[in-house]
Amino acid sequence: MRTYNNLKPVDPPKPIVNFKEMLRENAELFGEKAIYIYKDNGEMQEKSYIQFHEDIINFSTMLYESGLAGKRIAVTGDTHPAWMTAFFATIITGGVIVPLDRELDADQMADFMKVAECSAVVYTAALTEKVEGAAAKLPFIEKFIPVGKSTFEDNRLLPFDTMLEEGARLIKNGDTRYSEQDTDLERMVAILFTSGTTGTSKGVMLSYKNFIACSNACCQSTQYSKDDVFVSVLPIHHTYELSTVQLSGPNLGATIVICEGVRYATRYFKEYKPTALVLVPLFLETIHKKIWSEIKRKGLEKKVKTAIKVSNSLLKTGVDIREKMFSDVTSVFGGNLKSIVAGGAPLDPQIVRDFYSFGITVLQGYGITECSPLVSVNRPGKVSFTSVGQAVEGVEVKIEQIPDSTGEEGEILVRGENVMMGYYDNKEATDAVITEDGWFRTGDIGTIDKKGYIYITGRLKNVIIASNGKNIYPEELEEHLYRLSTVKECVVIGRDTEDGVCITAVIVPDYEIVGEGTTDTALSCILKEEIAQINRSLPSYKHINRFEIRHEDFEKTLTKKIKRFLVK
Repeated sequence: MRTYNNLKPVDPPKPIVNFKEMLRENAELFGEKAIYIYKDNGEMQEKSYIQFHEDIINFSTMLYESGLAGKRIAVTGDTHPAWMTAFFATIITGGVIVPLDRELDADQMADFMKVAECSAVVYTAALTEKVEGAAAKLPFIEKFIPVGKSTFEDNRLLPFDTMLEEGARLIKNGDTRYSEQDTDLERMVAILFTSGTTGTSKGVMLSYKNFIACSNACCQSTQYSKDDVFVSVLPIHHTYELSTVQLSGPNLGATIVICEGVRYATRYFKEYKPTALVLVPLFLETIHKKIWSEIKRKGLEKKVKTAIKVSNSLLKTGVDIREKMFSDVTSVFGGNLKSIVAGGAPLDPQIVRDFYSFGITVLQGYGITECSPLVSVNRPGKVSFTSVGQAVEGVEVKIEQIPDSTGEEGEILVRGENVMMGYYDNKEATDAVITEDGWFRTGDIGTIDKKGYIYITGRLKNVIIASNGKNIYPEELEEHLYRLSTVKECVVIGRDTEDGVCITAVIVPDYEIVGEGTTDTALSCILKEEIAQINRSLPSYKHINRFEIRHEDFEKTLTKKIKRFLVK
């Protein structure tokens, strides 16, 4: 075990120069403090900052010893400290990490590893059967590195624990290869395959500089510190969770509690009492609906709404009684939660307002994998309920007018050190989205106000062209529909009919609200009236002309985005 100096924590956190230095300094600063609390072999475990740093050094040393340093290594499975050990060690030793969605089937996983030219794969226990079962399709894989037990009979097997043990032995015997590695921030260090809500998937090439720029922006844009506790619930392979929690949290000196699954989230919130969370809108929408459903069930709706008005009025005078008045509501998050970073999809501004009234600030942000992913976020003390915030440090955002469109909205373009290197082995796709002067075309539509706040209108690929030539962004209409207590999920599409394009809402009812025995006929009567009320607030060309009731939830990506291309 190495000895570390007693350095004083820096507030705000010191900017990351490279991961090797960040990990060393934080091991010195935070020592035996838990960086991770997680379940392993059915028992809750803690991993300290020092232990985590030691694991990375040992794993890195064995990458050199096994001939894998500088190569491409896939990593997949559940969120686990070992996942991040592989991530950091691969990058530090000059290689390229290839995070893979744990929900991919074996064939897809094998295809992505082949496309990315991977030489090894690290996988947690939940993926053992899937990965090892596909071994015959992976002749190019030099090493299979399971985290946990494995009965795999293959001479390519090199267990994760063996990597740590052998690495420690080599270091004890004088191996210094880890300390000799130079850092090139311009090189590619990751290939991330987009989850694809449109049915396509491209390999996004991110550089060392991309990750560092995004992580620093995350730390600079919020007021989190070493005193914060995060509960991690999102998939780790996605850049949103990876950059905002797994890379930024350790730089802050925070503790990350790894939730074993979304269905256990509220249990983890109550037990570990997080001060901060990073979530997707669907999660917030679900909890928001449950909160109001419970309030209505108890007959307290009028009383709570009155309390919100009184509390909000006092708040304007500097008197904050929210914690005392709404503790029963916020207890679902454990009672210590102060703020939530939300991104990944549009979020109804009313949800942001309600949570603020209850005493929890929702910092809505905007990002895209190709931008590592953070582009903008609301800052504490400067929150807009309707905007995704202002561009983060080091990032420029502008609006490019769409041909033949009127008004101020247009495509959102981004430039900065967070913008990807391009799509792997796909120059045509890269040239289509990155301009000659370095602007990335996001494909998202929006506006920017005079203070720099960004407003997302919709997705360019999702736009519905009405029969009169008007552009209709389905996300705007879906926002109205999601406010209905009867609606659990919805997608607005344009159906081609003899009379032109028909704006159609495909709706999954919330049977917890309307009742399991409610017939489609009864539901149709309710929805018809509710949608008529929505239409009365919209210009005629945006009217929802028809709706369809769907009885199964929509298929989604792991970040809970509905796969629109599957909605026919």
